[in-house]
Amino acid sequence: NIENIMDLVPLLGKAPQSFPDKRKLYSVEDFFKYTEAEGRRLFDELDRDKDGQVTLEDLELAMRKRRLPQRYAREFLRRTKKHWLKKSFGWSEFLTLMEQKESVMLRAFNSLSVSKSGTLQKGQVLTLLRNAGLPATEENAAAMMRILNSDTEGSITYGQFRNFLVLLPPERLFDDPRMVWYEAATVVPMSPPIEVPAGSVLKSALAGGLACALSTSLLHPLDTLKARFNPLSYFAWGFVQASSTLSFSELISNIPNIGIRGLYRGSAPAIIGQFSSHGLRTGIFEASKLLLINVAPNVSELQVQSLASFCSTFLGTAIRIPCEVLKQRLQAGLYDNVGVAIAGTLRKDGWKGFFRGTGATLCREVPFYVAGMMIYEEAKKVVQNVIKRELAPWEVIAIGGLSGGLAAVFTTPFDVMKTRMMTSPPGIPVTMSSVTVKIVSEEGLLALFKGAVPRFFWIAPLGAMNFAGYELAKRAMEKKNE
Repeated sequence: NIENIMDLVPLLGKAPQSFPDKRKLYSVEDFFKYTEAEGRRLFDELDRDKDGQVTLEDLELAMRKRRLPQRYAREFLRRTKKHWLKKSFGWSEFLTLMEQKESVMLRAFNSLSVSKSGTLQKGQVLTLLRNAGLPATEENAAAMMRILNSDTEGSITYGQFRNFLVLLPPERLFDDPRMVWYEAATVVPMSPPIEVPAGSVLKSALAGGLACALSTSLLHPLDTLKARFNPLSYFAWGFVQASSTLSFSELISNIPNIGIRGLYRGSAPAIIGQFSSHGLRTGIFEASKLLLINVAPNVSELQVQSLASFCSTFLGTAIRIPCEVLKQRLQAGLYDNVGVAIAGTLRKDGWKGFFRGTGATLCREVPFYVAGMMIYEEAKKVVQNVIKRELAPWEVIAIGGLSGGLAAVFTTPFDVMKTRMMTSPPGIPVTMSSVTVKIVSEEGLLALFKGAVPRFFWIAPLGAMNFAGYELAKRAMEKKNE
């Protein structure tokens, strides 16, 4: 039974003459087979998508289910994974951690006055509460049994209890197990004031802003080509036209005539706008996730990510739109430099001119980032499930690029409308509906997807660099502080 096994654990480190006999050794062997099987049951519960890897999201859900603090999930992942670059752990790492904690967990269970059968009945739970000076009510006892996945009229086994303890930080294993168990089962968390570490949010914002600014500066020429290929209502590269007559191949052959300076038209407001808006977006995204997890712990991870992504993209895009207007007008050749563009926009359109195309931009950006993030996360899970291992950095980059490219193609119609609105003649009011009707009636429905190919090849590298660059930069900052 449990008490006999408990007596044997300290003997395993003594001299040979103090070893237990063969019968007792077999008992110990059976015990560890039992704990390994129970541990496997917990691992399978944590591994929700059955890909052999447990992620932070998996752990956070398990902590919410057991009403444990969310920070335990991050601590557990940090202690269990092989190295700081990994974002998940497998069965072998989990087994190693369990073996390190086993003797402490066994002592904690044995201290609860376990019956000879090695279990705890409901009556014994009530006795534990009375002895600890805690409210010994039927409701509290039932809640304590439920939180360990036990039938309230049945009993608590060591396997059920240790699968609760194994999720705790090492220092909590030495606390009174009755108190830890009671608090998790019955005490309603009184917001440890909502934990939003400013340092973490600032690191996320800086990492996101730098990654996006770098990728934008490198790939701005492709954006310029996309803008020239996209049919415009007004283009001042020396001519005015209702729509672009250049094919993609003709545009490529025309690059020498455009020149390096022409390809980098509007790069200054583009880089500044991307750094500020993307930095704000990633910072708000991380802060929103932390707030939602604390305020609404029962909301699913997918809902948390979607809502946080929506809020962060909405606010980040609002900061970026004035820079986008200036960039588009410089690329279209309406103005020669940023100063002239600012003065001209103010003179002809007023402050509202800096927010022209806001509706179309939001209709493009919000679904782009929400869909892009979902495609990225789900694609990583699918690939990991197929290859049965952690993704290599180049694989993460490839998935990020593909996710960004696909999301870009899906949102091309809104990009076309946004470009038409932002580059329409200054001083003339335009709306999304009027632009859409004009495009479809004069050029056909497929015109809404004109420029999708260069947009894919422009956004795919941006997606790869943003996803991979953001993650690596953030991890490097966190590693430096550990």
